[in-house]
Amino acid sequence: MTSGVGMTAAMAQTVEGSWKEHLRRMDAALADGNASAAVRAWRHAYAAALGSPGWVGLVEVAAASLRIGELPGFARASEARARETYWTALFRARQQGSLNGVLDAAVAFGAIGDRSMVEQCIRVAESLAASNGDADARTRVRDLAERLAERRPASRTRDAG
Repeated sequence: MTSGVGMTAAMAQTVEGSWKEHLRRMDAALADGNASAAVRAWRHAYAAALGSPGWVGLVEVAAASLRIGELPGFARASEARARETYWTALFRARQQGSLNGVLDAAVAFGAIGDRSMVEQCIRVAESLAASNGDADARTRVRDLAERLAERRPASRTRDAG
């Protein structure tokens, strides 16, 4: 293995396909009540999703973090990790010009009650839809913005400390 900062193409291919497997291991560990194995598998999934070129893996890994947050004592840290990972997914989706990715990020931020990030996602989505000149895309963005504005953020239980 090289000592450089970047990954080789072979490493990137291995990492790209593996985030799903790591999430399966995380979910199995959660089902077994093994918090440390679940967190370890999540970290591997996160690294794999970062190493893949798209935004989809990051959205899935962020959602998985919220599942870990259902464990006693893990809510706050898991939500923070999810928020950070959703932000990275949003950045990638915007960079790739993916309206679907930006809208998925908006929905995700809405689910965790981050209204300012929902608004930011909607602005990015409006810009993408306008630059594509696609009236259907603009309608999708407007409809999602209205649906998200109607929702009240779910109150999440915070762990002490």
